[in-house]
Amino acid sequence: MWNDLEKPWQIAFQMAWEAYKSGTIPIGAVIVNAKGNIISIGRNRIFDKEGSTPLTGTNMAHAEMDAMFGLVEREHPDIRKYILYSTMEPCPMCFGTMVMMNIRNVYYAARDGFAGATSLNDKQAYIKNKNIIIKRGNDEMEAFQLILQSAYEYERQHPKKENLLNSWRNINESSVEYGKVLYESCYFRKAIDRNKGIDKIFDEVMEGYGKNNYFRKH
Repeated sequence: MWNDLEKPWQIAFQMAWEAYKSGTIPIGAVIVNAKGNIISIGRNRIFDKEGSTPLTGTNMAHAEMDAMFGLVEREHPDIRKYILYSTMEPCPMCFGTMVMMNIRNVYYAARDGFAGATSLNDKQAYIKNKNIIIKRGNDEMEAFQLILQSAYEYERQHPKKENLLNSWRNINESSVEYGKVLYESCYFRKAIDRNKGIDKIFDEVMEGYGKNNYFRKH
């Protein structure tokens, strides 16, 4: 549940929720230094009309890119010890940028069967030599992210919706199923109208997921 999440994860999911509320893909990211202090935060901004960086509104405005944008290595001499947290497995662009920026640790909440690219870590000699450490969050975090993102895709009705959803069904079909249930009940829209915080949303969603035996199905 929410109080069991480490602070970087809480902020990453907060940013994912901020993205959802802004009408763009609900993914959030956080970068922390070796002491665990937060250096930068980011969220998806692809469909934002305006924002704080030139990436806003472009297909480059992924959460991880938003978090990494503006980090100058000479100002962060220990950047190789930094950890990038993302609520979704980084795509090839974000993973490649992380490699080139010398961030050597990436933690993500949910696997992405559609565009996730952490498998590149041992596929290319240049990347392999970087000794990047990759960790995935627990099943609860993965379930929540896929539920939120599935609900978003059901609402967005992207032409490739079924391709996206099928790729996530292969990871956790019950999350996609419950995401559809919450979309049809307008749960997330009502949460916005009621100004509900991500802490309450996370706990309510996961309680409902558990009560309906979705964990057992998975």
